[in-house]
Amino acid sequence: MRRKLLIVTTMFFLFFLLLSGCKNNEDKSEKIIQNFKNLDSYSCDVDMKIQNDKQTVSYKGKQFYDKRYGYRFELENNRIMVYKDNNIFVKDLKSGFKYSTDKSFDSVFKLSFIGEYIGLIYTNEKIKVSLKTINNKKYEVIGLDIPGNNKNISKANLYINVDNEKPEHLSIYDWKDSEKIKVEYSNFNFNTELNKNLFVID
Repeated sequence: MRRKLLIVTTMFFLFFLLLSGCKNNEDKSEKIIQNFKNLDSYSCDVDMKIQNDKQTVSYKGKQFYDKRYGYRFELENNRIMVYKDNNIFVKDLKSGFKYSTDKSFDSVFKLSFIGEYIGLIYTNEKIKVSLKTINNKKYEVIGLDIPGNNKNISKANLYINVDNEKPEHLSIYDWKDSEKIKVEYSNFNFNTELNKNLFVID
């Protein structure tokens, strides 16, 4: 009788621990998603790789985001791009040439901004959240569908480090689930105070 009681007690305790662990994971997921919904600004370094049928093209740079002013992408020493409203303002750093174009002409670089996914978290009906361990690091993975008719840019997985709650990389897939774009983020600063002039091409 004592043995049966011990087994039942042990099973009940393990079951309780399992339920508690699941609840903690759910709470952590909700907290991480809520943090991103409340993200007003950020700055970070970016390493971006774009895969096409023939080659992989790499870009490095620095990003700034402020929900009041827009996006800024400093693309190495080549150009600066400022995304504001529905326009992209571009400055070629080598020639000094400046021009502007419609935001719809860029279907790649704008998707590397975390700010794009904040909007999708609010509106996307197919958010998938999962926990994944890579190289002994735990990540909260937010999976989202990317709206539009571009088959090469169909869905995205945003990997957030569970320990510091910062995004570390983003994978964008085509309709066949092949990775087409990978973005790695470093030196990520949440809700940092940014100068309005950063979002003006002079």
